[in-house]
Amino acid sequence: MDEQQTPTELREGVRSGILGALQLDVEQRGGRTARRLILAGLIGVAGALGATLLVAGHPFGHHAPWHLAAFSTLWAGLLIVALAIALLDIRTPSVPLARSASIGLVGLGIAGVCGLACPDPHFLDWWSSTPIGGELTRGVGLGLSALCFGLVTTLVFGAVSALLAIGASEGVPTRPLLPAAMLVLLLSPGVVLQAVGTSAGVILGWIVGTAAGSYAGVAIGSHLNAVIRSR
Repeated sequence: MDEQQTPTELREGVRSGILGALQLDVEQRGGRTARRLILAGLIGVAGALGATLLVAGHPFGHHAPWHLAAFSTLWAGLLIVALAIALLDIRTPSVPLARSASIGLVGLGIAGVCGLACPDPHFLDWWSSTPIGGELTRGVGLGLSALCFGLVTTLVFGAVSALLAIGASEGVPTRPLLPAAMLVLLLSPGVVLQAVGTSAGVILGWIVGTAAGSYAGVAIGSHLNAVIRSR
């Protein structure tokens, strides 16, 4: 009976090995968590800055007093949820929520920078003053012109944000539907705020264009990342 019992030295060796593995895992997770915290902070600052710039640069003379408060509160709530998902690395084997939230946040930050660079705080007015936007507005109407504007702009936002976010993670291509939905959700308060005072058709066209551009952009960015990593 005594010969079948595990020797003390072997038990201590197994115990030490398990404790050492657990300690190493904790240290690695701590370092990884710290890096993700820093990255999430940078993305959060960029996203919050983008949202603030998109709201602050918009003339509010034709808005009801509650518009700014309502849209800012909605935007802040969406940012908090997206940051929590990205920060806590919430995911399942089939639903990459954290990566999707990161793509949405990066895309929002890029949109904020582009919004700051736009020479007219009324983005549709600027778009309609360009040769392409003006021709589209005169030819097919402001609603379809807004659809094209949303499609082109968010295609760029989605592609760049997917390329950056996927490249910063393990680099595995992702299905575009969920990241695109995150990006549309984070951009939608700004789209609606910009379109207030136009018509339901313009708002719907801009949202549809934003959704289509986000999906196509994320798909392109994910594919580009896969091509770059395969070389």
